[in-house]
Amino acid sequence: MSSLVHFEQPLNERIRTFMRVEQLCSRCTYYMDKESPLDSHSALSALLELMGLVSRGDLKRELMKEVKRQLTNLQQLHSIPSLDQNKLDKIISEHSELINELDNQPGQLVTHLKDNDFINSIKQRAAIPGGTCDFDLPSYHYWLTQPSGKRKEIIQTWLQPFNVVHKTVVHCLELIRNSSEVESCAALKGFYQKTLDQNQPNQLIRVLVDVNDQCFPEISAGKHRFSIRFLEQANPNQYPKQVERDINFKIACCAF
Repeated sequence: MSSLVHFEQPLNERIRTFMRVEQLCSRCTYYMDKESPLDSHSALSALLELMGLVSRGDLKRELMKEVKRQLTNLQQLHSIPSLDQNKLDKIISEHSELINELDNQPGQLVTHLKDNDFINSIKQRAAIPGGTCDFDLPSYHYWLTQPSGKRKEIIQTWLQPFNVVHKTVVHCLELIRNSSEVESCAALKGFYQKTLDQNQPNQLIRVLVDVNDQCFPEISAGKHRFSIRFLEQANPNQYPKQVERDINFKIACCAF
């Protein structure tokens, strides 16, 4: 097992949204596949968060823009003979398929849930601390007592319109994450700063820290540069402080 802990800092709002979608879909799927009522509750909580996130903007349009942008860049790579052209063609084909799947996705992603009284009742009570108790939502409590297979089947139908979105987000982020080589760096007395190449479409900063260093990075990024402070926090009840020793770490400035 690797001793490296990965930290990522998105450099624009689009990638920030994609990473949140990735996390929420993964959470929902993870708990959906488990059997207890509390697992189903956790899956539904992730789905409600996903609904709120998607409702803030046109996620499908942003995804389509990103996939088409990446596809254009990929097609330009055909002029580089040293690249594995078969692998490149496979990625281009996958991008084209994702564009078709997104294009065939009807309407808004949350339309099927917006008018669902059951979902809306849970959504309203979930905003209240402890608001989903059985005396608040007896219908929800009853549903949670149903067999796990039945609960899973229902959650799958609610999540289904998001499947192509999740697949597309994962595909786009994977390409971005693998677009740059990881480099070894050192943060002198816990601080590191670097200027970004403005000629590159900077998307994401990835920082890999050895768990044995017992610290974590706090990344501050702008359009032109970014800085990293490595902090230590032996006890979560204490305020974190910058380390006073040099930290060796790995970094990748992902631009594609």
